[in-house]
Amino acid sequence: MTTTSIPPHHTSIPPRSMRAALAPVLAAAVDADPSLIALGADGRALFTQVLEQDPRRYVDAGIAEANLVGVAAGLARAGLRPVAAAMAPFLVRRANEQIRLDVCVPGLPVVLLGVGGGFGYGPLGPTHHAPDDITLMSAMPGMRVYCPADAADAVSVVRTLLADPSGPAYVRLSARPDPVLPAAASESDPRGPRLLRDGEDVLVLATGRCVAEALDAADGLAADGVAAAVASVTTLHPFPATAIRELAGRRPLVVTAAESLAPGGLGPSTAEALGRRGPAVISLHTDHRYPPVAAHQDLLRFYGVDGQSIRSAVLSYRNRKTREA
Repeated sequence: MTTTSIPPHHTSIPPRSMRAALAPVLAAAVDADPSLIALGADGRALFTQVLEQDPRRYVDAGIAEANLVGVAAGLARAGLRPVAAAMAPFLVRRANEQIRLDVCVPGLPVVLLGVGGGFGYGPLGPTHHAPDDITLMSAMPGMRVYCPADAADAVSVVRTLLADPSGPAYVRLSARPDPVLPAAASESDPRGPRLLRDGEDVLVLATGRCVAEALDAADGLAADGVAAAVASVTTLHPFPATAIRELAGRRPLVVTAAESLAPGGLGPSTAEALGRRGPAVISLHTDHRYPPVAAHQDLLRFYGVDGQSIRSAVLSYRNRKTREA
């Protein structure tokens, strides 16, 4: 067994906020492109610098996400390119009809930034949890769906979308600072998976916060004598099936880890891409239980998508195969 090109451990650098990293990027983009306009729903953290530059380039819809999306759609029909941000649980649910009918059906170039998808607002309870955002947005006609792994990845995704106004897009952003991942996570095209760590025994595909958890799992598996490859999958729809098949290669096992419901998510999409003749696929994802009010990390553990759960899934599979041999 060999493990090659192991990057510096992701926990050696202080966590970084996606919103803090994106704020200057969005301000610079709005300043450079007169067609861009920012919109928010009573939350200005992403657009503080836009407001400082030119308050006319920002629209605050208040705590009214349906209005936010409706106004964004109207501005897009008028020839502008809206970037609208709101808390993910309220954006994907309260404005679901407007996203589908006003934005997606006509294919308007509206970029939606959902802050706190998954369990980013963990201590605030079920009203603020959004493990279903990926599922809901992947079901929208023509919607591109992204789940960045860290701040640099989020910047890469948003820059790509601002340069490609070909239709609607949804980006899940973290509510809290995330671990900084190895440079490979942001050096290549965000539309394809990026291999962060190589290993021949198992491939762990992860998205969003679970990428850092997968790297933790790989560290533990190395001590167990298992060489685990870890790849970050930022684009969830349309799914990069060909790239996933190439990445899986001849490895006997693929494990997916995602802080989201299964439908439309990483696990089922991976299983479909690899087919019945591909490697075994273990899908770790959240389920339909309402969780307790708890910190983000505790909720990842509750649903079995943290580093230890990933490690345990791999070891259980290996032990079962050993007994069957």
